[in-house]
Amino acid sequence: MNSSVITFNEKNCTSCYSCVRNCPVKAIKVTKDSVYPQVIAERCIGCGSCVEACSFNAIIVADTIQVVKDLIKSGDKVAAICDPSIAGEFEDITDYRKFVKMIRKIGFEYVTEVAFGVDLVANRQAIITNDKSGKYYITSHCPVMNMYIEKYAPEVVDNLTRTVSPASATAVALRNIYGNDLKIVNISPCIGAKKDIDRHQNSAKIDAVLSFRELRKMFKEMNIREETVEFSDFDPPLGYKGALYPIPEGFVEACELSTSLIDGCFITAQGAVDAIDAVNQFSEHGNKFNKHFNLYFCEGCIVGPGSSPKGKKFIRHNLVREYVKKRVSNCDKKVWDANILKFSNIPSIKCNYKIDDQHLPTPTDDEMELAYEKLGKATSGRFTDCHSCGYGTCKGLAEAIAQGIATEDMCLTHTQSGNRIFHDQLQSTTKELISTQEEVSHLKDNLNLQQVRNAEVSKAMSLMVHSLKIGAAIIDDKMKIADSNASFVEILGDDAKEIDEVIPGLVGASISSLVPKNISKQIEFLLKGEEGIVTKDIEFSGRLVSASIFSLIPKKSVCILIRNLYDQEEKPQEIINRVTEVIQQNLRQVQEIGFILGEGASNTEKMLNTIIKLTKNQ
Repeated sequence: MNSSVITFNEKNCTSCYSCVRNCPVKAIKVTKDSVYPQVIAERCIGCGSCVEACSFNAIIVADTIQVVKDLIKSGDKVAAICDPSIAGEFEDITDYRKFVKMIRKIGFEYVTEVAFGVDLVANRQAIITNDKSGKYYITSHCPVMNMYIEKYAPEVVDNLTRTVSPASATAVALRNIYGNDLKIVNISPCIGAKKDIDRHQNSAKIDAVLSFRELRKMFKEMNIREETVEFSDFDPPLGYKGALYPIPEGFVEACELSTSLIDGCFITAQGAVDAIDAVNQFSEHGNKFNKHFNLYFCEGCIVGPGSSPKGKKFIRHNLVREYVKKRVSNCDKKVWDANILKFSNIPSIKCNYKIDDQHLPTPTDDEMELAYEKLGKATSGRFTDCHSCGYGTCKGLAEAIAQGIATEDMCLTHTQSGNRIFHDQLQSTTKELISTQEEVSHLKDNLNLQQVRNAEVSKAMSLMVHSLKIGAAIIDDKMKIADSNASFVEILGDDAKEIDEVIPGLVGASISSLVPKNISKQIEFLLKGEEGIVTKDIEFSGRLVSASIFSLIPKKSVCILIRNLYDQEEKPQEIINRVTEVIQQNLRQVQEIGFILGEGASNTEKMLNTIIKLTKNQ
């Protein structure tokens, strides 16, 4: 009975915890170790509340179709026993005799009603009820309520009527008629019957439980339709008022007991909330009741979780009543009485229910305080009790957290508070990101502008170098010539001219191999970051020249100017004017993007002023 009939399809699960909120016994745990909920098999009572609550088809009920097929193929005789609520479920089948034949077509040797099993159980219940011993009982015909009492109300287990379920009572009668080797398949709207299948190992044993939904699947798969089959009736033993069993008050009528509010001896409670509350009240205040309790976990078997979804309860209610009218009017009461007498005293009809206490240990005060802390309720908010977590009270959720079957994320107010903090942080981070993106974009624009302007400055510098009548060259940090003019090549001599024919402007040539060692040493010295102007008069290629060397960009490039000291040509004024204009343009650029140009622009200005000064002096 502790085997799990419910599992989760993680692909469909969204961790909305609707299943947890709707589980009446909190048999679904949520832990930090898994994103998805998990069924605690030993705590589950197979009620199917989680199945009906899940909107994402993430909860899977154990499929028995293949088990049934294997039983039929085994060679053993197999009987199908049908819950009386078939009349409400299969409203699309116009005659129950066609329905019986459709079931036979699947391969069942016998097809009979659970209604007779209900009659057997009701007969025993009536005997106990009329006993007037002063002890009051809870009916034992609902597998889910039986499991609930065994697990969560062990103090009233002894008040359960010691009778098997109607399906098991039917199995006892059938094996007595058709042989002990008969296999029994219970066709039922009850998922709890699947969970409870291993309760008996004697003639009351059920070999498989097939839900109404699964039966419809088999009809479709095997193309079994009403219009293709003839009439066929149920195999004996036939039931009587037991067919009213799917309707909660119907069981009392099947007991042939009064349903009068004044004279009746039963209180009927249906639905998860009322049925569980009835057990709790019976447990706490049993001395205040002089009535027996007739309990249905569902609102009658006509809306069991194994039925087709979205069924209309009251239409099904009416269909069952109309079906029972026909069955009762055609019942051979003498045969029925004889069968009741024959089977009601078989030992297998009786059973004992056992305590299977699933209450979790009560957390200590320290464990509770830690749980409240996790919920953000260390100092206040412990009585919000919004019920959204499914535990009814904040204390209930804190207790579940301390017991390890829940997490603080299930608390809506805690999650919303965390979401608000996260939202504020996200909003703040987003604003910072947008601001940073804007700054990056602005910086990128400025850098692009600077690149354009630097290219313009470089172009202007190159034009200026080539416009000078004196020799001029720009040297990079690798001691290579970046640019030079014709006068520079002329002054260097024939070797330089030959190189210039291959590489115009000597671009890429090593300056060390073209000028005297003392000049290359000075260039190296300035490239190391030293500032200032070095001027030397040297003899070069048989001529006396003046070499002026100065830094253009610290540690990046230097400029060397070489003038033939015997050349008395006047320097045209337009060169000075052009260089002055370049300086003015560069100053305007520095004002616009000062922080981008930085020291480089300042050095460019210094270099240009130096060139003008040198040119004027010469």
